[in-house]
Amino acid sequence: MTPSKTSRRSTASATARKAKTSKRKTAATPVVMRPGRLVGKVALITGAAGNIGEVIVRRYLEEGAAVVMAGRNRNKLEALRETLLSSSGAAPEQLLALAFDASDAGQARQGVEAALAHYGRLDVLINNAGSAGPKQPIEQLPLSNEELEAQRSAGSPDTETVSDAAGNLLGLSWNMVRAAAPHLRAGASIVNVSTIFSRTRYFGRAAYVVPKAALNAFSKQLALQLGPKGIRVNTVYPGPIESQRIRTVFAAMDQLRKAEAGTTASEFVSTMALTRSDQEQRLEQTFPTVDDVANTIVFLGSDESRAFSAQGFEVTNGMQVVQESRSTWVSRPELRTVDGTGSTVLVAAGDQVADALMIARIQARCGARVMLGLGSEEAVQAAIAALHDDEVDLRILPRLFDRERPETLSQSLADVDPETGLQGAIVLPAFGAWRFQRALAEATDADVEAFLKTELSGAIGIARELSRLWHRLAPKGLSPRTIFMSNGDDAVGNTWADILRAGIEQLIRVWRDESSARAKSGERPTPEWSNQILRWSNAEEHGLLFAASQAARLLYTKRRVPQVNLYMPATIVDATGSTRPNFGWIESLMGLHLGKCVLITGGSAGIGGQLGRLLAVAGARVMLTARRADQLKEMRDSIVRELEEIGYNRPKDRVQILANIDVAEEGALVKSVNATLKAFGRIDYLINNAGVAGAEQMAVDLQTADWRTTLQANLVSNYSLIEKVVPLMKKQGSGYILNVSSYFGGEKYIAVPYPNRSDYAVSKAG
Repeated sequence: MTPSKTSRRSTASATARKAKTSKRKTAATPVVMRPGRLVGKVALITGAAGNIGEVIVRRYLEEGAAVVMAGRNRNKLEALRETLLSSSGAAPEQLLALAFDASDAGQARQGVEAALAHYGRLDVLINNAGSAGPKQPIEQLPLSNEELEAQRSAGSPDTETVSDAAGNLLGLSWNMVRAAAPHLRAGASIVNVSTIFSRTRYFGRAAYVVPKAALNAFSKQLALQLGPKGIRVNTVYPGPIESQRIRTVFAAMDQLRKAEAGTTASEFVSTMALTRSDQEQRLEQTFPTVDDVANTIVFLGSDESRAFSAQGFEVTNGMQVVQESRSTWVSRPELRTVDGTGSTVLVAAGDQVADALMIARIQARCGARVMLGLGSEEAVQAAIAALHDDEVDLRILPRLFDRERPETLSQSLADVDPETGLQGAIVLPAFGAWRFQRALAEATDADVEAFLKTELSGAIGIARELSRLWHRLAPKGLSPRTIFMSNGDDAVGNTWADILRAGIEQLIRVWRDESSARAKSGERPTPEWSNQILRWSNAEEHGLLFAASQAARLLYTKRRVPQVNLYMPATIVDATGSTRPNFGWIESLMGLHLGKCVLITGGSAGIGGQLGRLLAVAGARVMLTARRADQLKEMRDSIVRELEEIGYNRPKDRVQILANIDVAEEGALVKSVNATLKAFGRIDYLINNAGVAGAEQMAVDLQTADWRTTLQANLVSNYSLIEKVVPLMKKQGSGYILNVSSYFGGEKYIAVPYPNRSDYAVSKAG
């Protein structure tokens, strides 16, 4: 049994008062100088009475440091102190035991104050304390105390909820950093003890490894923030430590996975590069030891590590584990084959109503029905007010989805249609990018609590609810998908966003593994798949639209990207060649006429201009001719802009214009053909679109010159251009000619009268 919060606070307060009283009576206790690598240094070690902590304390004493042993259990600490003093030869002044619970920010501050009052300084902070977290698959993790008690009543040995574990693993270290950082001087060292399992599969231990993964990124970001002050921060990743305990853990995992005994241990050993020798120099594949971890931490506390910061030290016998599973988008999110018709998806957000609506609308345009979950009633009402009464928005259904109240998650998902099920989900953070802006060592208690309970634990809670839903109601014939999507750039370095990124990466890794193993064993109907899209690596206008479209491609197609983290490119155009994220129906044209060369008369506006645009979008090179230069230039500029957005190479060279072309003049026709051949070298398509409206007089009033002008422009010019182009087409073996006529030129079965326009009608009939 651990002491209550109240008793822990009173114990820590008493310790602090006693230390302060002692300080008033006498000067700070002098540090005992002994030969060793840590002589003159004062180190505070949390979790000091644990398996690793005890060895770290012993080694620090051996190297001459004064040590503050911190932990929750006073009796264990005092007993260990007596044992160490008698066995190590350390002076009593060299070892101080302080009992406090660092998962409580107030107690962490009191503990650091007591250490400073006793020794007058602090040189090394070792965040070694932690807890095991609930040992359950994601689907069964307890989110509330009521759920935890129900599981304990059913025989579960667990003593923590998901948020408890987050506080005991990441929160504890964060509290100690916030308490100690203001008192650390240049040359000080912070060592955060993580685990290599924060970057590997670890069945049934999401509540443990997700906060540890977040701790990894926390360490890196903290090092960047404290480095300019001369304070170094590093992370130690112990591997599976040689002990009966780790073999018991692995055996339990084998049972959960329905795997043969020894499978988990063998898998981890197989990733180790190093085979070690025993005392008899015999090679043996084994696990690293507690001493290996402690020796690494001694090095990081000593001045020998002065050049190391923001580094990870893996004490794993060389386990080959990636730092981060990542990729960057280098393709445009084409949506022409993306069809969400008949699907229902969840878009879960917090207070980012505008972003959530844009993401939801992309999914609705693909045909899906969207459950839009928001973090407060105010956000729900804001979303309802922003929706329109149109085909797309009518598919979007806002509802409350509060991560601080897990019951709202399950209530919302209870509405899923049993026939269609829920195909997938897009999960945004619980807060917008505005929420977390402070430096890590300067964060408030409210900041840390909101991040741990709502952001980090909330993401695990959503994963649990989705996993439960898909266990009982998997969509028929589909593997459900979840896309965790970050906020955009927060303009202050995205420090907190990176911590959340690391935690969710590990959540996805464990979820994939658990889901796959349980589906393989028949415990689940189908495996689930997840990815994470990181938007904060791009600050461009179209970034959100690009990300939402990529999410749609992942949700409604069979595509599976093995890398967990999918970063937005810093510049979309540099990575993909196009600036627009998606193009809707026009995507079906792109590339359709690639390599073709087109001559279009009357191409400055109307039918001719739009034909030129669509053919250029389809990949053709286009010559537009007309009389008015200003209209031609305007049309060309608009087409070139569209080609640039798509990403065609040298878009300006793909569209040429030729002004002052009157198709009633034979010389202008010759000029048009020659200019096209000079620009493109060939003519694949001829589109005779140009013409004149005619004299607009009764037939009896028309002059011969009027007839000739209209017929020359609307009829003879077509024949003239055909005469010039057909030999070229015959020679190249292909070609296409389109003559644009008019309804008033008459049809096969009907002639439509056109009063006062007989010259026009006759020319078009011809």
